[in-house]
Amino acid sequence: MLSEQKKYLYCLYFIIFLFVSACSTDKAGMKESSVFEPGAAFRQADDLIKDRDYEAAREVLETVKAKDASLEYALLAGLRIADTYFEEGSYEEAALEYETFLDIHPYHKYASYAQYKLAMSFFKRIKTVDISYSWAQRALQEFEKLRRRYPRNPYMDIIDSRIKTCKSILAGYEFYVGSFYFDKGAYEAAVNRFTGLLKNYPDSKKESEALYYLGLSYENLGQRERAINTLTTLVERFPSLELSGKAKELINSFNKEK
Repeated sequence: MLSEQKKYLYCLYFIIFLFVSACSTDKAGMKESSVFEPGAAFRQADDLIKDRDYEAAREVLETVKAKDASLEYALLAGLRIADTYFEEGSYEEAALEYETFLDIHPYHKYASYAQYKLAMSFFKRIKTVDISYSWAQRALQEFEKLRRRYPRNPYMDIIDSRIKTCKSILAGYEFYVGSFYFDKGAYEAAVNRFTGLLKNYPDSKKESEALYYLGLSYENLGQRERAINTLTTLVERFPSLELSGKAKELINSFNKEK
């Protein structure tokens, strides 16, 4: 009888042992499966960005930022969050994220990329001349900063083109405001705008017109000598333009009156 009891107990212990082992294995498996893999999550976010599911991508990237203990992917996640805003046209939010990245990691290998995209976040908001002055001005500042701080960046050819466009917009705005003052008879204010255009944005498309109306503004202010000198500069720099022909006629008429 005792022998039978021992056998029963041994069987019971063995069953309990198997049950406990199985539970331990299951817990270990659950623990192992719950380990966060930032690289995999980061790739998932990239796939979502490719599918233009930007909001879902940001949720994944925010998780990467919060859970990546190595910080390798957490750092890049912040940059990719900025990219999601940029891609969906939310340029204000994108600029804020790029600026945050640059403030914390100004010497990171992707810093030049962040600086370029920051500049583009302002450049993309440029529309018509009359409402785009501030965006063009800020974009110009950021492009010039990119060229100055990261001289070996891969965007140099693009930067030159973008800077030229920004300066053209700014010159156009100065001429727009100067013409407004000229038409209103506020010739001193017009002079300030036209001279500012010529000084800050030389060789712009508006240079010849700025010279012409600057000359007329001086004449209307009773400053004939300055008017003649300005119109003469126009004729010398742009001899084939129709405006230069008008400038010659004005100069001749001024000289006849002497």
